[in-house]
Amino acid sequence: MTENEQSPFPLDGGRAGDGGDGSAISKPEVKRGIAAISAPEWAPKKRHAAYATPRSRRLRQDMTVGEGLLWEALRKLKLGIRRQAPIGPYIADFIQHSAKLVIKIDGYYHALPERKIADAARDEWLNRQGCRVLRVSDRDVHNDLGKIVARILAELSPPSPALPPSRGKGVDI
Repeated sequence: MTENEQSPFPLDGGRAGDGGDGSAISKPEVKRGIAAISAPEWAPKKRHAAYATPRSRRLRQDMTVGEGLLWEALRKLKLGIRRQAPIGPYIADFIQHSAKLVIKIDGYYHALPERKIADAARDEWLNRQGCRVLRVSDRDVHNDLGKIVARILAELSPPSPALPPSRGKGVDI
């Protein structure tokens, strides 16, 4: 191989930094010291809005009394439930990701007509994502926490499979 010939493989004597065909690999454009490289196709896409993470952190610090009561009860059960978790453009009060169950505690203001419209749009979006939405009132959390926890446990437990009838086999008479 002569000096002017390019090897198809850089390790076989080609120039370092070339693509094997003699053309140099182009460097990414640099703007203000940051490389302007687009994300590769295999890179994970964002699952929630950019503002959601700082907002959810703030909401975890400033939970309502009802949210605090329910969180203490659910945390003791170790069900893998997250609180104030961002999901798309929304923040779920509580979510169990593997069961795709979103738990929302509704305060008194959820009875307002404009809030009902917003809640319906939110529930529709979450349902399209494959999530089930369980709404409980703040009043119920304060008055009967055990009933609410039992309802959540019932939603999280897998349905029992229907067994075929035995047709008398194995029955001693």
